[in-house]
Amino acid sequence: MGPIQALRSCLSKFFRWRGRASRSEFWWFFLIYYGGIFGYIIYSVATSAEITEADVGPIVIYMMVLLPPFLAVLARRLHDKGLTAWLMLLGFVPFGQLALLILAALPGDVGPNSHGKDPLGRAKPEDTTYGRSGVPLVRDDDRE
Repeated sequence: MGPIQALRSCLSKFFRWRGRASRSEFWWFFLIYYGGIFGYIIYSVATSAEITEADVGPIVIYMMVLLPPFLAVLARRLHDKGLTAWLMLLGFVPFGQLALLILAALPGDVGPNSHGKDPLGRAKPEDTTYGRSGVPLVRDDDRE
């Protein structure tokens, strides 16, 4: 998924908190959201000696318009890992935002999980582990 496709996907799912989002969808939208903020700050600093209230207005509008889709894609990204969106509350504790970025960087569950189909369309491998433990399943015919 490219940046334009990720932007379209996130804006079309503006208030959709259910389902799953791929890593590329999340990270492209993350880059667009924070890139726009930092780009505007650099532009404002470079073009004026001091930042006035008139300079702050457009960036606040930008942030408020894109905040709901950003939170929604973060919730869907956590769902892709099989986690609850309530973990977004970690953003309010020290180092919680770093923990959220690490969770967003982890690969999602292969195949469908309790939050929906795999956004990459991968099928869940059959009988490769013992339940959710991650311990590999060993069969007698595998020892050869």
